[in-house]
Amino acid sequence: MARIVVVHGAFNELWGPNELKARWLPALRDGLWHHDVEVDEDDVAVCFYGDLFRRDPEAGDVEAFEQSRAGVVELLSQLAGDSLGEALGQAASDAAFDRTVDMVTIMQTRPDLRDRVSARLDRVVDDRTRVVVGHSLGSVVAYRQLCAHPEWGVPNLVTIGSPLGSPMIRPLLEVPADERAPWPPSVRRWVNIAAVGDRAAAVAELAPLFGEGGDGRRVEDRKVDNGHRAHDPEPYLNAAVTGEAIAAALRG
Repeated sequence: MARIVVVHGAFNELWGPNELKARWLPALRDGLWHHDVEVDEDDVAVCFYGDLFRRDPEAGDVEAFEQSRAGVVELLSQLAGDSLGEALGQAASDAAFDRTVDMVTIMQTRPDLRDRVSARLDRVVDDRTRVVVGHSLGSVVAYRQLCAHPEWGVPNLVTIGSPLGSPMIRPLLEVPADERAPWPPSVRRWVNIAAVGDRAAAVAELAPLFGEGGDGRRVEDRKVDNGHRAHDPEPYLNAAVTGEAIAAALRG
């Protein structure tokens, strides 16, 4: 198993674990390059769950899916005046809106989806894992599973482009709105990195929203500039700040 586990975000349904690793491993190595740390290919694993969001045109639930999808379109369209609708409108084109609709519809119509996504992370984490890196929606998956599995003993969490601070994500954490979310029990260091202009990480500081570790540590909130690729995983991974957090985790 791997010392570094990277958990991808949304909209990777047309990729696969080998394709993502081929894209991300050079970027991760470039981030570590800043700190004179090298890793072998076997040191890195990708937790892949994108295929669970890929539509199956041969499935027998096509009619029910389309009915649910129409409801999601109406709901998201009604939100055009609030922060979600504005973010969707600014983020991209009609194609991005359609992909968002499909994703939300799949989440609503597959009650076992959360368990299946969680199981994918379970498969790639073991007692050799030193750090879990979660990008975007993957940071939510990583956080939830680290909270649920203190026996894993993973000592480091790095979140990049994370929406964990968003009020829309809060219900997924099952924490009352006026309380801090819990610290993942096994984690000794949590570094959260948000890029300038990354709308997915609009709430860039997580320290005020999450509790403390056993030794009194808080989330370390850092910022980077990813240029015109504000939310892309590669510029996050090749940043010196991200490299420092992963390098420190590997050094123990």
